[in-house]
Amino acid sequence: MRQGGQITVFLSMCLLCTAALLCVMLECARTAGSKFYFQVAVESGLDTLFSRYHRRLWEEYRILALEYDTRGELEKNLETYVNRYLETDSWYPMRLESMEVTRLSGLGDEQGAFLAEEVLDYMKYGLVSQFIFAPEDGEQFLKDVTEAAGAGTLTEMYSDQEKEVRKLEQAAEKLLMNIREQERYAAETGRALYEDDEYGFYKAADNYRRSVAGYPGLMKKYRKQAEALAGKQQRSRAEIESIGPDLQEDRKELFESQWNPYDAYIREDGERYREFAAWEQGLGRNLQLLEQTGQLVEELIEEYEEDDDDEDEGEELSLAPAAELWQQRENSGINTDSGSGDKEKQNLLDRIRSMAGSGLLGLVMPEGTVISSTAFSTADLPSGTAEAGQGDQRQGNGLVDRVIIGEYCGRFFSHALDDGERQVRYEFEYVLEGENRDRGNLEKVVAELFAVREGLNLIHILSDSAKREEARALALVITGSIGLAPLAEITACLIMGIWAMGEAIADLRTLMAGGSVPLWKSGGEWRLSLEGLLDMGRQKLPSADSRDSLGRGLTYEGYLKLLLLKEKPEVKHMRMLDLMQLNIRQKEPGFLVEKCGYHVDIRGKACGKHVFFALPFVKSYVGEQEGYMLEAGAGKAY
Repeated sequence: MRQGGQITVFLSMCLLCTAALLCVMLECARTAGSKFYFQVAVESGLDTLFSRYHRRLWEEYRILALEYDTRGELEKNLETYVNRYLETDSWYPMRLESMEVTRLSGLGDEQGAFLAEEVLDYMKYGLVSQFIFAPEDGEQFLKDVTEAAGAGTLTEMYSDQEKEVRKLEQAAEKLLMNIREQERYAAETGRALYEDDEYGFYKAADNYRRSVAGYPGLMKKYRKQAEALAGKQQRSRAEIESIGPDLQEDRKELFESQWNPYDAYIREDGERYREFAAWEQGLGRNLQLLEQTGQLVEELIEEYEEDDDDEDEGEELSLAPAAELWQQRENSGINTDSGSGDKEKQNLLDRIRSMAGSGLLGLVMPEGTVISSTAFSTADLPSGTAEAGQGDQRQGNGLVDRVIIGEYCGRFFSHALDDGERQVRYEFEYVLEGENRDRGNLEKVVAELFAVREGLNLIHILSDSAKREEARALALVITGSIGLAPLAEITACLIMGIWAMGEAIADLRTLMAGGSVPLWKSGGEWRLSLEGLLDMGRQKLPSADSRDSLGRGLTYEGYLKLLLLKEKPEVKHMRMLDLMQLNIRQKEPGFLVEKCGYHVDIRGKACGKHVFFALPFVKSYVGEQEGYMLEAGAGKAY
């Protein structure tokens, strides 16, 4: 019996179609899987790349960064790492076509914001309980430091104002001396006339004229100095308005009240000026009267000589009519008495003021301290090569962040009281000031600390009625009865400012010796009496010993951290990077922060190979397939 094969062929064709369909489905699933596989390969390659962080940067500063030479080098390394995944035998055969770095952010980019982010991430695991002050108190401490700096500025303004007042008083004193001289010569002129001493008259009259001739020049200098004081007062008022927002309301009123004596002085000086100006007019009339008196004297002498020629024994010369005429002269009506102020104490205060104005570093550093004079180049440092701009300060700008970053600086950077062999001896001071000389940084920091302590001390004095009264009592001793009534109050303001300076010097001597000083002192913690202040003017400086520490408060490092609170974040962060680069380059000369990556975005392309489509019986259904393109992107930051 003959049998047909139709069923067999039919079933074979069905089986072939079913197998082709299954292969297509498997290929589609495998193709989808290859996309995920390539994505995993790209991300794993990036992870491997980031594992090559700079070891010394981590070990010394706990900062992670990827050191590289060029972007092409990074791409070549990524290709190597990704190919390790692609070259293995698997269900996902593919060939890497390209690997591109689409974004590369350095550690110093965004004005140091990335550094701040890493610092904050690391410090999360630090011992917050060991902070010098709690991060949440940062806002109050910043207000205190800003207020203290503003108060220190006002102290300088008090001092400048007092200098102008003293110059004006000196100009007024010269005018009074001139008036006293005029009165003396006028009296001598009258006495010579009463005594019929013609030669004495001419001599005294000449002296009187010379004295009067000097008055306009002295008046001009006095007027110029009065105008300078008024201008200084206006500028000071404007300065108070600018500083006002930094002061608490009650303290702002306290400082403004200290300017009342200056206002009163200027008002009273206006009255005095009018007296001096009026006397200038009176002098002109007196000179005219002197000329008339001189003519009368000549007439009397001529009459006497004629009478003497007519008679052998004539009467004696009488100048009484001229004396009566000269008696009609005007008097100034100005009190020209000099006071009996204590010049020695005034000179001692001036000496203290000059001490604080120059050579402050030598006053506060412990005896025998050798100050580093190291200088270094900042040409290729991150702060010098960074692009201008504020940067993206998402991190490090808040007050809590500033406190934490300040604590980081205290842990990883040295300061003037530390021992170290780094290239920059005073690192913390460099972060604050940015000078390329150790000494310059230390001088600026000490001056800034001095201003803060001076301001805080002045606030303390102004808030203490007993200390204010002590200052007024000394001011009365110094001024005596010289000048206008408000002069004693102005001198009291000066004494309070110098007292704050002297206490600030004592504070800094304690800090630089390793002791601590409270930010706000109580009455019992005040160290310098007014007598001790005068002794300072006699070169008897307070002791500089850590044992003089008041037992509480902040150390030198603590005050540095306070100063750091008001530093601009972008400036501070870039200077921190400067120090990192300088120190690492001592062991790795080629190290550059600008070659340290922080964030990398990549995009890879690969050509996938078909597996199931490559079967001959599948090709007949789907056609020839050369491969398919795969793309994957990834990004990573430390």
